Amino acid sequence: MASKLNLYKFNEIYDKTHLDLLKYVIIKCHHITDTKDIIQETYLELWKILNKKEISDRNMKSYLIGIANNKIKKHYSLLQKIKVISLFETNEKDIELIDTIEDKMDINDLIITKEHWNTIWNYIKSKKNQDIPKVFYLYYKLEVSSKEISKYLNAKESYVKNLIYRTLHELQEHFGNGGRENDK
Repeated sequence: MASKLNLYKFNEIYDKTHLDLLKYVIIKCHHITDTKDIIQETYLELWKILNKKEISDRNMKSYLIGIANNKIKKHYSLLQKIKVISLFETNEKDIELIDTIEDKMDINDLIITKEHWNTIWNYIKSKKNQDIPKVFYLYYKLEVSSKEISKYLNAKESYVKNLIYRTLHELQEHFGNGGRENDK
């Protein structure tokens, strides 16, 4: 019975906090590809805590942000220590490991078809300036305004708009044929 109550409470907390926590983690992560793992680890930690002790619903968002901060710090300190596996190493079939990681996000299904989205999203995620995938995800997937994104990133709104428009232009030039890379 306690497990059902914990599951109900967990689902209620998740529903109330997921979008805000997702925005926070996207902004704080160095690479957008780390976001999914950090979110998952944060909610897993919450689940473990719910099963051990009673916690108050007050300030739950702040509580989860604290957990997420710890997960982010742990994640990046561990990456700095390990740095053994490179995502650009190839496997036995001579395919780079980064190309074997599946990412099923569909930021703007009105413009980009699902079948071509992975190619475009991998292109965006590989940008040296990691603000670009953050801005795209927040703007197109979570529908956060450019003004809000600029506050999250502690940057000028013109910078955010510039990232959106320049990258859209670059995508149009690079993938202008419906999501497939143009032959050069």
